[in-house]
Amino acid sequence: MKPVIVIGAGGHAAVIADALQAAGVNVLGFTDADPAKHQSKQCDLPVLGSDATVLAGSDRNDVLLANGVGGVKGTDVRRALQQRLQEEGWRFATVIHPTAIVSRHARIGNGAQLLAGSIVQALAAIGEGAIVNTAAVVEHDADVGDYVHVAPRALLCGAVTVGNYSHIGAGAVVRQGIRLGERTLVGAGAVVVKDFDGGGELVGMPARSSAEGIA
Repeated sequence: MKPVIVIGAGGHAAVIADALQAAGVNVLGFTDADPAKHQSKQCDLPVLGSDATVLAGSDRNDVLLANGVGGVKGTDVRRALQQRLQEEGWRFATVIHPTAIVSRHARIGNGAQLLAGSIVQALAAIGEGAIVNTAAVVEHDADVGDYVHVAPRALLCGAVTVGNYSHIGAGAVVRQGIRLGERTLVGAGAVVVKDFDGGGELVGMPARSSAEGIA
């Protein structure tokens, strides 16, 4: 793989840089909008400067980017960043930690990130820019949409469908065959046993819309 610059210098960016280094990729450093971080180091790598300054001095043909924006504040910021830079001609690295178990029969979208200990089984599909975070499991035939974040230790059982821009919280479980619409937020530890059209939050065991309240 070509050398990589990580966009962002927060916690998720550090995890991405570490995963790339573990896979033997040359990581040049980070960018960040905060001038106070410039010339500092993270994971023994330099924060090189702002996005605009660093990318202006880099060649699109020689360098790949990695999306270091995490999913805590939702997927919109992450998605907008990646799509804007792709429209400018930059290409994003697909990040697969060497301890991730990924079926050769799975489909992994451009710029997706499969982190340490994650599992993606046969015939699963992971969308563009999606994150399958630490120790998360995506079972067979599951379809994970673009820019979805499957948080640490979440479990998507077989043939689950997760719509674009959704977030599956840490430790959540989605039962086999469930369909979740776009922009669904599944709370940490929730157990989803029914389909949901999307555009809202599911919480509890069994999960129900937060708009309904929890009994």
